[in-house]
Amino acid sequence: MDIGVVSGWGEPSSEIARGVAKMLGASLVEPVFKLFPDGEEYVRVESLGGAGRVIVVQSFVKPASRSFVFALLLADALRESGVGELWLVAPYMGYARQDRVFLPGEPVSIRSVLSSLWGSGYSRLFTVEIHKEYSLEYFPGKSDSLSPFSYMFREAGLSCDGVVLVAPDLGSLGRVERLSREAGCPDYGYVVKERDRVTGEVRLRDASVDPGGKAVVIVDDIVSTGGTVAKTARLLLDRGAERVIVMAAHYLGLEGVEERLRSSGVDMVITGNTLQRVDSPLVRYIDLSPLLASYISRAIHNLEA
Repeated sequence: MDIGVVSGWGEPSSEIARGVAKMLGASLVEPVFKLFPDGEEYVRVESLGGAGRVIVVQSFVKPASRSFVFALLLADALRESGVGELWLVAPYMGYARQDRVFLPGEPVSIRSVLSSLWGSGYSRLFTVEIHKEYSLEYFPGKSDSLSPFSYMFREAGLSCDGVVLVAPDLGSLGRVERLSREAGCPDYGYVVKERDRVTGEVRLRDASVDPGGKAVVIVDDIVSTGGTVAKTARLLLDRGAERVIVMAAHYLGLEGVEERLRSSGVDMVITGNTLQRVDSPLVRYIDLSPLLASYISRAIHNLEA
């Protein structure tokens, strides 16, 4: 079956789409995106030359609502043109943090988003390190959340010598344990934190690992405000860590985050190119196109075997 790759709106969607198309040997289409005067989204997709399976790459970049609408419109346009099968690659999946009702009256946002994507025509979904993997149960088709950390660890040129891997909370411990197995780093642990669900304030209680004289790699799915990571870095440095590196699948790059991380003692942030790049000497981006392309290629091979 011929394969086409469609670039979604904004960077990094187009960057990753180009990389995936090249590695799969697939045709690449870059649609026309624009806004009507009232702010409504418009898209036009040129012919894919009869591709039977089309892979749309749309990361949920800011504003996430616009990325979401463009993903829906792309699906509709492609179905209108007669495409047989639609897959979605969403390197950063928006709305995933609201994966359950925390306070009365709230929606389960990721449920609404994933069910809508399925309803628009996507039969398979690939994303990178979704906040909680059980959220993918809301997508009726087959879905994969790719763990990028061992790939990023290698691409960044890191080694396990004198390194301790640390999760900033128990929720991220699974990520650290997996990286420990795949990279061969035996020394890892976590920091115990408490978060006030109303105010959002985070308090750190303790660390399960001794970072004394070691380089620490804090592993988490996303850096948004940077508050938790900064507090974790400061705690570990106060306990004798030589340096702190942050490895996050996604980096939002919000205003004030870089200064907050620097002032806490963070040396470097290693992250995937799943969101808009921030021009900062603190942040090193790892291109995840090869990782995504390998998963997609394997999925296609399994279908055709």
